[in-house]
Amino acid sequence: MPIAGEWAKIRSTITYQGFVTINRDTYEEPNGAVTDWDVITGRDSAATLAFTPSASHVVLFEQFRVGPEKALLELPGGYLNNNEPPTDAALRELREETGYHSESAFYAGSEWWAANSSRRKHLVIAANASKTYEATWDESESGHVRLLPVSELIDLLVSGELTDAGLACRGLTALARSNPDTEVLAALRDRVRQLLVA
Repeated sequence: MPIAGEWAKIRSTITYQGFVTINRDTYEEPNGAVTDWDVITGRDSAATLAFTPSASHVVLFEQFRVGPEKALLELPGGYLNNNEPPTDAALRELREETGYHSESAFYAGSEWWAANSSRRKHLVIAANASKTYEATWDESESGHVRLLPVSELIDLLVSGELTDAGLACRGLTALARSNPDTEVLAALRDRVRQLLVA
């Protein structure tokens, strides 16, 4: 019998609703214990790992984050709109936060936002991203667009200072194992393979 079938949800109650929603879910565990769990719910998010032409740089967005109380370098990203495909959302967020745009995108999959969340985080890897638009930030957004030399990408991912480092590593691995259907993405895949074995 699957493990999930051994847990029985008794009820779910919204305990907080703001920028995120937190439910209090009550379960009966396999041993008969009844326990409460805080579950973060809401819309899925999407981020873009965007490489500039010739894969010389990666486009990042630096902004202040209230959790660590400091500015962090991040992959451009945000929430999906209603019925918006993850790839569209990721490229829209790239355009809105940085002004960069790409016609060559690889959907690298998704992962759970956290073990206590029903949300998923999607990743798109973009090739040949170029500054095409002006950034259009939301009311609560401000920051700086940063171009990171691709030679520094792996060090940043393992530094523990990038919020979506695990997602980015997962995406790079997915691209490295793929067989893209365009020359642009195949060239980026080959460059990513070099980065991963360096």
